[in-house]
Amino acid sequence: MENTHSNAPISDDKTLIAGVSPQKTSTPINLIGKSLKGRYLIESLIGSGGMSDIYRAKDLHLETAGINEPYVAIKVLLQQYSSIPEAKQILIKEARKTQQLSHPNIIRVYDVDSHDNFHFIVMEWLDGETLDQVIKRSKPMGLPFKGANNLIQQIGEALTYAHKMGIVHTDLKPSNIILTRQGNIKIFDFGVASAVQLNFDKYAIQDNDQSSPLTGFTPAYASFEQLQGQSPCAADDIFSFSCIVYELLSCKHPYQRVAANKVDLQKTPLKKPKHLNLLLWPSLKKGLAIHKEQRCDSIQKIINDFSRNVWPKALSVVAAIVIAASAFQVYQTQEKEINNLNSLITLNDDEQKKLNGLKNLSTTDLLAQLEDIPAEQRLLKQGLLREHRQSIINIAEKRILNVAKDSTGTYKDYDQVDLIIANALSVFPDSVRLNQLQMEASSSRIAIIDALSERLHLLLLQGRYNEADDNSIEKIITDLNFVDPEFKFQPEDEVFKIYSDTFTLALTEHNVDRITQLISVGELAFTYYSDAKPLLDFGRTMKSSVAQLAKYNAEVNDGKSASYPYEAAEVFYASTFDQFNDDLSLIDNPKELIKIDEKITELETQIPDDFSPLTAIKKTMAGSYLDYGNLYLEKKRFKTARQLIKRGNELYSVIN
Repeated sequence: MENTHSNAPISDDKTLIAGVSPQKTSTPINLIGKSLKGRYLIESLIGSGGMSDIYRAKDLHLETAGINEPYVAIKVLLQQYSSIPEAKQILIKEARKTQQLSHPNIIRVYDVDSHDNFHFIVMEWLDGETLDQVIKRSKPMGLPFKGANNLIQQIGEALTYAHKMGIVHTDLKPSNIILTRQGNIKIFDFGVASAVQLNFDKYAIQDNDQSSPLTGFTPAYASFEQLQGQSPCAADDIFSFSCIVYELLSCKHPYQRVAANKVDLQKTPLKKPKHLNLLLWPSLKKGLAIHKEQRCDSIQKIINDFSRNVWPKALSVVAAIVIAASAFQVYQTQEKEINNLNSLITLNDDEQKKLNGLKNLSTTDLLAQLEDIPAEQRLLKQGLLREHRQSIINIAEKRILNVAKDSTGTYKDYDQVDLIIANALSVFPDSVRLNQLQMEASSSRIAIIDALSERLHLLLLQGRYNEADDNSIEKIITDLNFVDPEFKFQPEDEVFKIYSDTFTLALTEHNVDRITQLISVGELAFTYYSDAKPLLDFGRTMKSSVAQLAKYNAEVNDGKSASYPYEAAEVFYASTFDQFNDDLSLIDNPKELIKIDEKITELETQIPDDFSPLTAIKKTMAGSYLDYGNLYLEKKRFKTARQLIKRGNELYSVIN
């Protein structure tokens, strides 16, 4: 099995036996230090499921034989299930099914046995983590296609092999797949779900028909047919496999973890993962089809599509379509007119000389003089272009390579690239190469936009507003605007929530530098996020005031003499003092008054004593202290009264 390096269980047995409580009713038995069959010395508990605990153990026979890594994983049935025949049969069935499968991407089961009423399976020891941990670690964007495809191919090959052997997993999910430290995939828990459900949870479904064969699965990954109670088949694994592929590429479940028999495609439409090529999406989408008759008929088909280099073929197909659509009428007309060129017999001597001169021009000189050819010599112009066709396309391609880049020399001016290609296509609309260049430029621009958007999203999601240089938010947005001036970044709700909370905290702490930074970030990143408008408007009203306060703080920190910006400070601290006044109006005992006094005293370190909102709030507080002092005098609580009156007089003294 595995070492997950965490406290999370290795696997969740999403199962339930009819008539058996899913709760562990007996005290857990500590097997650490126990030797099973005089061979397997239990060393540590590495995971727990609904029906079993999983231990790392040392195989003493292997150790005696001099094996350097004599470790195995042992899955031990919990004691409360040890007397239940169905539970023991599940364990045996799991072992037997997995032993039938000899594949590098399927966990090896060495033995199934019993000792002192402990029923257990002995499996290979794996050092790694489950795919659900991999998916969580790659949030929010998912794995890049190349890395994900390496795992997808291994999972697909293992399942294809199992299907050929007549075995269907029926409970395939990320927590049943391990990625070892060496990058190898191992699938386990074969046959458990098709046998029974043992530990009910929010993703599990119970077998309500107690007379039927015991079955089980995890609804988030179960096919529509499984949920309808139909017999297991390879199509069930195809659906589960496709869900896992989708999660690897996006960190999201394709149907938001809604069971297939409850999915409303109008409310939960499938969306292409960002890391997935547009041309591969139909293949995965077919694997995710809710109904079996619409689903892909094999996992092999999906992994074949994912392993194939689809771009050259796709470009050829699209280019062929473009040619067929755009050149049919144009080419026929031009061909007819060009063929008539040789029949022109009315050229005089001067025209003939001019024609000969044009024919002898280099391609570059021809392009320079092309506009000087009279409109009535249209056929001549077309003939010359046809003769120089390949050279002109080569020049266009060279110009594309030499298109200016941004100030850092990283990104091309794709608008200029599009213009060069469009001009060339206006002359040669049937050119396969030009259409290919147009598609490559479009794909390159989209890929760059996706990569920059993901970097920007990650910075915002992690609240990394102060990154500098090439990884700064400002630089990334500048790059996005350069690559596509029409692009409008749309942040997710979670990202704005983090930004809004950070802004509120900065206001509470009166952190001028932080607020200055956040105002700038907001104007850059949330311009097209509608819910951000009130906060951005508020930031704009404060922008000038914050800038003046920041300048004042900088001058003071540099030891310079500076005048305090009172008007700017009144705008900046307005909400704070409004809150103080609201709090004062609601107090009903001196303890609350003292708490507000302490907050104001703390704030005083940031502002001058003659700041008018501060003076006003102190005057209000002084009156409140004296009022409470007089009240406590009447109650003859003289000590408290003296303290309250003293503080009120101190405040009046400071004001005066």
